[in-house]
Amino acid sequence: MPPSEPRADDRALCRMYALFAAVGTLVMGSLAVTFVVRNADAGPIGVMDAFLRDATHNLASCFVYADLVLIWAALGAYMIVEARRRRIRHVWAYIVGAPALALIVSFSVFMYVRQRRIAAARATSATPAAIAPATPATPATPATPTTTATTATTAAAHARKEPQR
Repeated sequence: MPPSEPRADDRALCRMYALFAAVGTLVMGSLAVTFVVRNADAGPIGVMDAFLRDATHNLASCFVYADLVLIWAALGAYMIVEARRRRIRHVWAYIVGAPALALIVSFSVFMYVRQRRIAAARATSATPAAIAPATPATPATPATPTTTATTATTAAAHARKEPQR
């Protein structure tokens, strides 16, 4: 396998993240369109007002909504740390995109990009020895009494370093 080709586990993870993003887009998109169509007569501000009212209508919906907001904050912190570590640009778009698209979509896309970065880093850093360019061997210089004595003198001098005054 050439070093630039991603490993099977990287491809499987990327497929899984892409599947989550696609399914999340379809499910959450259809729910969002349905909600907007049902509340379209209220206008854009009225749609947002109706959404927030419905999301905080009772304790169960408050629980789910609060949990979602806290997960969004925690995943946002994780994405910032990972984006810095993996040098992923525009991490703010994934975080801000969560309420606009859906958390499942933005986080899955982030994880897809992250996995691609991991695979690329692995491919560039793990070059097999068979592919690595061979360095020409230099012939060993025979030891002469002069070079052996000089090496011994230098080693002895380094061993007994005297403090500077």
